[in-house]
Amino acid sequence: MTQTHDDQLAIVLGQRQLIAVCCMFLVVMGLVSTLAYVCGRSITAAQMKAQEKPEPAPAIFLDPVRPATPEQARAPRPMEAHAETLPVRPKPAIVPQARPAAAAVLAATEAEPAEPAQGESYWQVGVVDRGIAAVFVEYLTKHGFRARTASAQSGNLRRVLVGPVTDSADGESIKRNLDAGGFQSFMKRY
Repeated sequence: MTQTHDDQLAIVLGQRQLIAVCCMFLVVMGLVSTLAYVCGRSITAAQMKAQEKPEPAPAIFLDPVRPATPEQARAPRPMEAHAETLPVRPKPAIVPQARPAAAAVLAATEAEPAEPAQGESYWQVGVVDRGIAAVFVEYLTKHGFRARTASAQSGNLRRVLVGPVTDSADGESIKRNLDAGGFQSFMKRY
């Protein structure tokens, strides 16, 4: 601090002094926030102890079959006075039926040999789980493709194939239709 000729004080801070003031400010803020956190935690714990639930009152059970007084036993209940016995009709048995298209596709995929014949070429659309492959083949067949499954490297997985491709024109036609349908495929030769 320096004094000027008007007896006023002027504070002059250098770089080191500014850094020291900022550090002190950060330390004080850290202490304040830590104390606030600790106070909040201790208040919450005290509130939790105060709010502990007392033991529940014992439950009272009434017997709905036996009336409370003998007079009530002799009087018919409101609904019983006009009630009559109705015959009980048995519910019809609901038999789940498989969808014919899905059953045909599953039968067709199970009847196919595990591997296509040697020398045949197919467009492979995917390698998926057995159940999904059957649905995939059903969808492709519904949209006009000759689709089938074949075994993959893993036991649970099946290749979904479209074909067989007889010549290059047939292969290009199938590829164009697959691309138009949004399917990514590549040629798989056996």
